Amino acid sequence: MDYKLASSGTWTIAATATTSTSVNLSSLTASSVYDWRVRANCTGATGAYTQAQFTTATASTCPGIYDVSTNGTTAGAALIPFNTDIKGLISPTGDLDYYKFVITTGGTATITLTTLPFDYDIRLYSSNGTTQLAISQNGSTTSETITRTYTAGTYYIRVYGYNGANSATSCYTLRVALGTATLPDILIANTEKARLVLYPNPAQDKLNIYVANYDKQKVIEIFNMNGQRVFMTKEAENNATFDISKLSGGLYMVRVSAPDGTLISQEKFSKQ
Repeated sequence: MDYKLASSGTWTIAATATTSTSVNLSSLTASSVYDWRVRANCTGATGAYTQAQFTTATASTCPGIYDVSTNGTTAGAALIPFNTDIKGLISPTGDLDYYKFVITTGGTATITLTTLPFDYDIRLYSSNGTTQLAISQNGSTTSETITRTYTAGTYYIRVYGYNGANSATSCYTLRVALGTATLPDILIANTEKARLVLYPNPAQDKLNIYVANYDKQKVIEIFNMNGQRVFMTKEAENNATFDISKLSGGLYMVRVSAPDGTLISQEKFSKQ
């Protein structure tokens, strides 16, 4: 089995004379299209190569788009999607990061805080932003977890460094994973500018697309990283769910535009 960047003419040998049906590849470039090929090696004969492509996922951005300048208080907390890694920085010392999420139907959900550069903790607050419901404060760089049953409503998470711990370069990873609780139809607060939110991301079979602050007819298109359009529809609603189960794994671009072709917003997602 061989592989290479699609833009390269040189193949790299990943495995030879193997009977395994899988090969692990490392040190790949993020957001890149790769060619791969495989052929059978039989006694006395060698088969022809069968070739295909895959696209690597986007490298995580540190900090991510939800660690905004206003999130030092509950009033400026960013509304985050579920089942998504949220990257953020605690810097400088004493920095606080607040996030919020909305449960529409009560049930279980788990908050995790991982990839900690130093001793960070999390607290969970009710909809008033001040009543503490739970806290996780393990020592050192041990991950933090809060699992509980929620009623419908808005909740706030506070991420902070213990005893002034902070890092200007290494991000933590915050994630709210749904159990039996369900997510809201609208995932982000209103802003003046139209904004596109894709969830879950990475996605497997279903992709939810929400366009905030644009209530008019819109064209939604999905392109692969070769620039080929693989999906197109026209929608008037702000929120829609699409079946992506037939798409190959890799990186895709969702483009939302007005009927006259004017770009409204575009975002990438990864198909697992």
